[in-house]
Amino acid sequence: MKNFISLALFLFFIPLSGYSQMFSVDDSSPVRQQQLGTATTLSIGWEMGEFENKNSNLVDIEDYSFDDNILRLRLETPGLDIGMGLGGSITGMNNNSYLNILGRLHNNINVYMSDERNFMFQIPIQITTDLKRVQRNNTESEFQLSSFIVGSGVRTVARLSERFDFSLKATPNYGFSFSQGNLFGGSLFRFDGSSQLLIRNVFGDRGLALGYHFDFRRYDVDGNRNDYDYTSHSISIGVTF
Repeated sequence: MKNFISLALFLFFIPLSGYSQMFSVDDSSPVRQQQLGTATTLSIGWEMGEFENKNSNLVDIEDYSFDDNILRLRLETPGLDIGMGLGGSITGMNNNSYLNILGRLHNNINVYMSDERNFMFQIPIQITTDLKRVQRNNTESEFQLSSFIVGSGVRTVARLSERFDFSLKATPNYGFSFSQGNLFGGSLFRFDGSSQLLIRNVFGDRGLALGYHFDFRRYDVDGNRNDYDYTSHSISIGVTF
């Protein structure tokens, strides 16, 4: 366990180092700050999520399954991503309310960049922690788990023209998920991916980002009671800086 924690802390600080170098005070070159694949995006999205319990023997009050819409807010930077998902009557949920808060540190390691600097292939290294809570309406009953996962995968970014960039990313992740008051409650496998079309200089020097996100999570926690699969697809629109 000590070796795992040491490795996790080492990976945790890798993205911070890369981020500080990219936006160093000593680096006054605007070209470097605006290089391919380094835009910061603030976006809002509509997510279609399915939360499904794998135990068919649960009574209704213990089952937090849903198939509903969620409002998703995201801030994505070259080294840090922050997100929040909200669901309730305003998004069409009838039986539950939903909250998901996420933070991710990541560093994209360049493996290949074309001579023209219009295409690159990267390996992202990332650490993610989040809180997911589903509460049944008019009851004290809730599903609430936090998680800590580590992942890697592939990322490609291409400059299609003077104003258009397109990126693809896919990352499997694995780690721990635990309920409130417990250190470790079980395991969590997560696979998430995204694509983004960036249109530069739409609002002055700011761009427009159109995105798609896929998220699959498999919770294996506390025997069979909290064994859930979560699958979602979301589309987003945002502003880049």
